[in-house]
Amino acid sequence: MNARAMTRRLGTGARLLAALLVSPSLAAEPSSTQRAAAEALFQRGTELMDAERYKEACEKFQASAELDSTLGTVLYLADCYDRAGQTASAWALFQEAGQKARRTGQSDRERIARERADDLKGRLSLLELRVARERVVPGLELTVNGVAVPRASLNTPLPVDPGATRIEARAPNKKPWVGTLTMPAGPVTRVVELGVLEDLPPSAAPAKNAEGRDTDAEHGSSTQKTLGYVTGAAGIAALVAGGVFAYRAYDLNRRSKSECRSEDPNACTPSGVELREDAKQSAALSTIITAGGVGLVAGGVVIVLTAPPKSATRERTGKGFGAGLSVRGTF
Repeated sequence: MNARAMTRRLGTGARLLAALLVSPSLAAEPSSTQRAAAEALFQRGTELMDAERYKEACEKFQASAELDSTLGTVLYLADCYDRAGQTASAWALFQEAGQKARRTGQSDRERIARERADDLKGRLSLLELRVARERVVPGLELTVNGVAVPRASLNTPLPVDPGATRIEARAPNKKPWVGTLTMPAGPVTRVVELGVLEDLPPSAAPAKNAEGRDTDAEHGSSTQKTLGYVTGAAGIAALVAGGVFAYRAYDLNRRSKSECRSEDPNACTPSGVELREDAKQSAALSTIITAGGVGLVAGGVVIVLTAPPKSATRERTGKGFGAGLSVRGTF
């Protein structure tokens, strides 16, 4: 593979890693509460970084970025991953940060991100999942540390973080296979060759009903929809509770005004001050509970809508070791 093709493949890997590391918020803009929480997490992350507690710091920056994915937070998270030895994660985020900085006209940050990404590129640990064409069975799915590997990325070195690496292979009516290896710090390349996936025994095949449908699949679909309905119902209950607190805040605020001077709303009796504080607390609770209710209702709708059709084949999750694992490496 020539250098240009390799760069293109690595670029695709960077975008996949960045998308998984910093999940975009469902809302167009984070709320003020989310921004405040993100800032608190960010500040705690910087304190942990100063104490060289990188793993904990990265978790705080990650959580902050999920709430409010600012360019500064992404850069700090990338730097944290680099210090923690997670070179692939750091490289992917610096690549993403450089692109974002260029789109927003922040040339200094773009330069820093590009320089850091270029430095990391020479220190990457690369993993190639090699699957012979005749062994690519229908429905074959491969994951690395729980992340799906696109079919187009097979037989191509992709960046992974050093350390314990779990590889899983699954396909309909085949025994699932799980293999592990330890990726050393780069620059290094490891090649894992996947053997033949063994067939499931007839007794392990999914049961069929009178119409020839997979009864396990039907059960899974029904279970997911039930979960969606329960989640949505919990969201509706939260919205009702939010409304109750909103009315309570309104009523307490109205009552507090009778304990204050009309010409000076801030001149209140102790009882008026207490009523006003209770109103503020109820309003805050109403905002939080209502936001949670909206999220639960939306989540319930998504769960119901994404439930597999009853005729879909169930993905089997049992463990098996039917395929051979061959590992080769180059430095």
